[in-house]
Amino acid sequence: MTAERDERPESWYWEQHWGRARRGSTPVVLEWEGGASEGVLFDEGAPRTVAAIAERLPLEIPVIHAIWSGDIVMSAERFPLGFQDKENETRLPRVGDLSWDPTFGEVAVTYGTAECRMPSGFNTIVVFGSLSTSLDELARWCRRRRFEGLGQLRLDHAR
Repeated sequence: MTAERDERPESWYWEQHWGRARRGSTPVVLEWEGGASEGVLFDEGAPRTVAAIAERLPLEIPVIHAIWSGDIVMSAERFPLGFQDKENETRLPRVGDLSWDPTFGEVAVTYGTAECRMPSGFNTIVVFGSLSTSLDELARWCRRRRFEGLGQLRLDHAR
């Protein structure tokens, strides 16, 4: 006799390992010259990282293009949060993801297809939130970082 398999989507490996971490309700806004995007922090899925980020808001984040990883911009300065834990590490962020790399203290924003890599190989990050509005405008601004260089983002509590 074989045991019944649970076929509900919430039982699937992907959902168990990564989907559960994408939960939260703390509203935020990411601003750049000429635009803004609204989203949420995953206070349930990455509580320690979100608590540390939230207490530092607003964050002024100088960013450059992270060409090794694809469609992602990363901070040009470190944002140490006082710990190195990776609560929900992934190397495949989604469009609109807000992330933090404890190894280097980098905050990053994904705007398209990305896989976290470095010249030395794969890397993983903590996804601590996600943006849901104005993603096309954000992508256009982020793409320009490859050729125009450093840009400035501001992450803050939604007003």
